[in-house]
Amino acid sequence: MNRVEIPMSAEDFLRQGDARIERGDYLGAQEDYNGALLLNPDYAKAYAQRGLVFLHLKDNSAALKDFQKAAELFLAQGNLANYQLVRDYAQKIQQPVGRVRSV
Repeated sequence: MNRVEIPMSAEDFLRQGDARIERGDYLGAQEDYNGALLLNPDYAKAYAQRGLVFLHLKDNSAALKDFQKAAELFLAQGNLANYQLVRDYAQKIQQPVGRVRSV
């Protein structure tokens, strides 16, 4: 019997990337999020998740870029909760090292 391959959607790539993050496979997750973004360049959650991957890989510059793009897209979509979440991540990256934030 011939096997039929069904193409993956952006959401499929996102779910696969999320599963890889949970296993600690950050490079594999990055590839999956890249795949999601190739299919849907306006996929805010994929930018946010890839930003988390970049944080784990210690690439703060790439993480910041992805968090900023995710924030822009979440705001345009009216998703204020996720907008604020990724903005918080971006702001933490931009804080100078050693600076203590006052309460």
